[in-house]
Amino acid sequence: MKGSPRYRILEIAKKRFYQQGYYHTGINQLIRESGTAKASFYDHFPSKRDLGIRVIQAYGADVLIWFRQILRESNTPDDFISEMSKAVAIQINEDGSYYQGCPIAIFSCQFPVGEQPFSDEFKSIVFRWETLFAMYIGRWQSNGLLEESIDPTELARDLINIYEGALINWRISLNEVYLKRMFAQMGQQLRLGAKK
Repeated sequence: MKGSPRYRILEIAKKRFYQQGYYHTGINQLIRESGTAKASFYDHFPSKRDLGIRVIQAYGADVLIWFRQILRESNTPDDFISEMSKAVAIQINEDGSYYQGCPIAIFSCQFPVGEQPFSDEFKSIVFRWETLFAMYIGRWQSNGLLEESIDPTELARDLINIYEGALINWRISLNEVYLKRMFAQMGQQLRLGAKK
């Protein structure tokens, strides 16, 4: 793997924390797999906890970019369902993708509820998602596609809630019915707000 030691460590940690879990991934494994010296590791990440925070931030950035790309391609609520459907299909079926399910949801479940400093990072990420979704919902309202009376933040929360719940249940069961229901439920939420 090319790149600076910091980059290599972070990329390996993202994969290993996602695949093996935070508590089942050791610093020595990360040092070995990233091809860095132990001193170099601690120069960049004073502790495993600090590395965990950076991994959460990296996951958050990855998912935010992913959501942003889907929303940019979505001029209408129907476009959003279509684009989200294509993106999720790629995510769960592509061998090269190590995100088979939301990394934030999966990583957050490894820690006790409210554990600091991780909890604040997770909250910050969800706030950015809500803000992004609400902005696009507001655009759909401005374009006359959704009722003005709809609260963009509440609808954003509903869509994120449906997404996260469906992906977790899909991961638990490997039953794609959860994904089909996700798109049906998102469509219902968006149709409820559609201008008549």
